[in-house]
Amino acid sequence: MKSTKRFFALALAFAMCMTFALPMAAADTSTDRADKLNLLGLFKGTDAGYQLEQPSTRIQGIVMLIRLLGKENEALNETRSAPFSDVGWGKEYTSYAYNTGLTKGTGADTFTPDKQIKAIEYVTFLLRALGYSEEAGDFTWGTQLSLANKLGMVNQLAVQHMSNMDLDRGDMVDLSYAALTCAMKTGSKTLAEKLVSEGVFSRSQGVSAGVIGSGVWTYNYEVPKGPAIVHTKPKFGSLDVDLLTIDPTGVKIKAAMVNNTLGATASFKNIVNASGADAVVNANFFEAYNDFKIPIGHVMVNGQFLYASTGLSSLGITKDGRLSIGRPAVFVGIKDMNGNTLWDAFEVNTPFQGEWLSTLYTPAFGKSVTIKAPGSILTVRNGAISAFEYKAAGSVVAIPADGYIVYMGNGVTSESYFRKPVVGTKVQLEPHLFKADAEGFILDKNVESIISGAPRLVQDGYIVTELEDGFREARFTTSSTPRTAIGINREGKLLIVSVKSATIQQMRELMLNLGCVDAFNLDGGGSTAMYHNGNYIRTPGRELTTTLQIFEK
Repeated sequence: MKSTKRFFALALAFAMCMTFALPMAAADTSTDRADKLNLLGLFKGTDAGYQLEQPSTRIQGIVMLIRLLGKENEALNETRSAPFSDVGWGKEYTSYAYNTGLTKGTGADTFTPDKQIKAIEYVTFLLRALGYSEEAGDFTWGTQLSLANKLGMVNQLAVQHMSNMDLDRGDMVDLSYAALTCAMKTGSKTLAEKLVSEGVFSRSQGVSAGVIGSGVWTYNYEVPKGPAIVHTKPKFGSLDVDLLTIDPTGVKIKAAMVNNTLGATASFKNIVNASGADAVVNANFFEAYNDFKIPIGHVMVNGQFLYASTGLSSLGITKDGRLSIGRPAVFVGIKDMNGNTLWDAFEVNTPFQGEWLSTLYTPAFGKSVTIKAPGSILTVRNGAISAFEYKAAGSVVAIPADGYIVYMGNGVTSESYFRKPVVGTKVQLEPHLFKADAEGFILDKNVESIISGAPRLVQDGYIVTELEDGFREARFTTSSTPRTAIGINREGKLLIVSVKSATIQQMRELMLNLGCVDAFNLDGGGSTAMYHNGNYIRTPGRELTTTLQIFEK
């Protein structure tokens, strides 16, 4: 952020009366242009900051117009009066504008200085700064935006949508910046070049600010999006349904595990309070009735697998918010520094061990792991192999805080192609798919969150009635119970549903009815939890370990 101290030293007495502001907080692009206009002497303010998201008033608009005309000194020395009885601060500006034909006010004796200025009003001011006028027949009321579009000041969407739009200060800055790059009616120079010729700022300053020599800069209006997270209660038979519809382009979606540690749990309210998220729901099933409350299915947090066990439907979320659902068969490669896979771990932090299993254990599992079936342990610390040794069943092996271990069953290490690890070898982990996912789930470095669940409810726009292993008991066939489900619709939006009570068949029909192309069931029963914008829509009856958290950008 540019320093504003030198400006204050020169202009504090005048600026304290202004409603414009100096560089503080706002959208990056508008702030950048506000900085440039400030350095050109066209946009001033106080120590309250730019406040670019605040409404722009009519008095601010007329002051900005006079600066763009290079006439501020003349306005400050204006001695002629205007008929406006409602103007306090800025009277000299409105008097100058009235007497030079820049404004007629809103009535015979009113200017309405504090009213939020309309986009069409301010564009009219800017066209006048470029030498165009209604009197000369250059435009009529209602055609200003069309002329501005022809000049390159605004895009076509602006013509369609801005005629009744109120301006905020950021809009005013951006429109003013665009006008500086437009040609004057005479066509001989741009507005910025005209101001250089009048000594308002130097040519080098104009070039540095990008308003000279860089072509026309256009104000690109975009149709505003609605809220990124919308909570509704759609009607579907007798079900009590709560639906969160999420636009992934307007949010950050992340999987989370309590303390990033396997088996750790916390109350839902504590999870919500610690997250700062705008919406939170329960995610994976987990071993709620065991001492070690491990999740079921894949859990990736911030690009790292905290748990990986293939077989269930999974939702993957990339860094840029792209969503995909599939049944990814995840392996984790232990590679040399040239990218060659030396060994594979078939699972991450699971309790499963055996002759033909290879399991990666990271600090998320805990400080140690008990060996249940005899095998060999590969230990990696600080990115290098530090040990490879056989361990008998019942052995307790430490998991290094600066690395990980890989359990390899006797069957794995007895294969003819197995290469015995060499201590000191530099290695790196890289998860990958054992085989291509039939549904197109891509696992690459852009994926940073994964959660899993079952049964599958909808696939490719059709109801799925098959049940996965471990999900064939009554609570997944005939029982009606609280449930959470997640899906993606044809628009690419994420749909999260919480119901007070439903059967799996009702959930299938519900998710299809809501427009889901793909959907699957998450944990439910006593784990059913949903929070949005300060409202605990569903409060679970137990502590949770894994959640999905959504943050509006």
